[in-house]
Amino acid sequence: MPPKKNHNATLRSNLKTLLVLVLLTLSPLAISDEYTDKLSARLTVATTEEDKLSLVKWMFTAVALQLAVEEIADVSHSASEHANTELAELRVNLLNRTCFSETKLALKNEDSLALQASFATLRDVAATNLFSDPTVAAGPESVET
Repeated sequence: MPPKKNHNATLRSNLKTLLVLVLLTLSPLAISDEYTDKLSARLTVATTEEDKLSLVKWMFTAVALQLAVEEIADVSHSASEHANTELAELRVNLLNRTCFSETKLALKNEDSLALQASFATLRDVAATNLFSDPTVAAGPESVET
């Protein structure tokens, strides 16, 4: 029987691979254009640590609605609404203020799909932050075989 440490490392590696596959599958555009790429890069750079935490909270409250985890996640309606409000404020701030010129060019040249693809990039950043957190990453290590 392999040592527990090797099993946990394999489990962690499998979880990371699964996360990457899910994120690639959920991306609205597999191939993006020049202005979408520029907007995505600018959004990623402009997103503060506080913004990333808001994205993680929003992602968690959204996932908590899934039937398989709904009963164990127990996210209140007010917490979900708060996360939605924070995300809306973040989007307005990033698109209309911080990254306005990149947003304008992306919309002009590539339509609204540029916004979807660019925010998919931010969603991916949030998921990476969520799963790379040391406490979350240690979760699979606590599973006994």
